[in-house]
Amino acid sequence: MAKKRVNDKVMMIPEGEARDCASYHFVQPKSTLMHRSGNKFRMRKYHPGLRQHVWFIEARMPQHK
Repeated sequence: MAKKRVNDKVMMIPEGEARDCASYHFVQPKSTLMHRSGNKFRMRKYHPGLRQHVWFIEARMPQHK
């Protein structure tokens, strides 16, 4: 039987902004290795609204209704 992989998707929002009022966000898969380490995902990407590169941090995906 195949292994069950844990590739959850996380919402990436700009650092310093709240999830509810984030000006720009994107969805990124979080690998099994990142789950085991227990660290929050953080990456630097281009923000089209600000027209510059900023740090994005991991936030929980909103609940489905």
